[in-house]
Amino acid sequence: MPRKGENIFKRKDGRWEARYIHHYENGKAKYRYVYGATYAEAKAKKMAEQKMPENIKIPAAKQIATFGMLANAWLADIKISVKESTYTRYYRIVTKYLFPLLEEQMLCKIDQRYLNSLTEKLLEEGGVDHKPLAPKTVSDILCVLKSIFKFGRENEYPCPNASTMRYPQKVPKPVKILTDDNRIKLEKLLLNSEDTTSLGILFSLFTGIRIGELCGLRWGDIDLINATVSIRRTVERIADLNPLVEAKTKVIISEPKTETSVRLIPLPAFLAEYLKKREKNSDCYLLTGNTRYTEPHQYYIRYQKYLERHCLDGHTFHALRHTFATRCVEIGFDTKTLAEILGHTSITTTLSVYVHPTMQQKKLQMNRLAPME
Repeated sequence: MPRKGENIFKRKDGRWEARYIHHYENGKAKYRYVYGATYAEAKAKKMAEQKMPENIKIPAAKQIATFGMLANAWLADIKISVKESTYTRYYRIVTKYLFPLLEEQMLCKIDQRYLNSLTEKLLEEGGVDHKPLAPKTVSDILCVLKSIFKFGRENEYPCPNASTMRYPQKVPKPVKILTDDNRIKLEKLLLNSEDTTSLGILFSLFTGIRIGELCGLRWGDIDLINATVSIRRTVERIADLNPLVEAKTKVIISEPKTETSVRLIPLPAFLAEYLKKREKNSDCYLLTGNTRYTEPHQYYIRYQKYLERHCLDGHTFHALRHTFATRCVEIGFDTKTLAEILGHTSITTTLSVYVHPTMQQKKLQMNRLAPME
């Protein structure tokens, strides 16, 4: 067990951290950190670092560093600068996919040839469970690996240049949006319903907000006088990295995924009138009518059951957002306005991912072509 003054302690993510004075600048101690899966491992690494002769420079010492050491240092470095959900996702990618392949590898022995073979290896074998991975997942893993190596090179670790890594070709999953007939049918059903499940579906269909944003929406976020809604929080379930708790996951309420996702959306006039008849106290959540929130997975089940009950199943909740974006373009929204309403950082995302012209719209545009008279 650690003793007082050793500067070795157990972190919330289950690892052990050992701190030691590396050198002094202007009379102030400058510390370095090492990490281990156990107290003994962290202590051994600390002692090895402290026993290093004074004439050996740090860059030379880093020649013996492993990928595991660098990845743990990177995770510790980014933890204070990213959202908890983002950190959890990075931690999962590192531990589930990268560590089974690279943890014990010495950085100086990871060459360009190995990196070039990594894409195929991940696609075919995956991570710890050895299951093939989708191109999108592999691209996410390689992005994290690239960030780790960039951090390593900036801190004088012998890392390869990951800028030439081959990314797999992404095959985007087609999103099945609602046809005009199904959309109109759904709208009529929703407008004649009184339950909160219907209210949430209607709200998303006419604002394009994400399911996590919908679950975090309170009545106080809706300004019925000016007919606007402020998107300022999201609800999501993430992995719980605290080794002292039994639960593997937890629900968090945080700011939306990007800065542009925090936004003010004007409400259609009919929707504002519809909401006025159902208004609750400002601290009540839209989907429950009380101060308890609904988490996205629970609401998604309610959404699916609603569609099945009315023979409209086969559409993900995200299809509502895609349907909204497509309809907005069809009725003449300018791209910049639509991108801001959806909370996108780039109009390219809006047009390439979220807009799905219908055959009717394609015919309408094609019929505008005619020979000059």
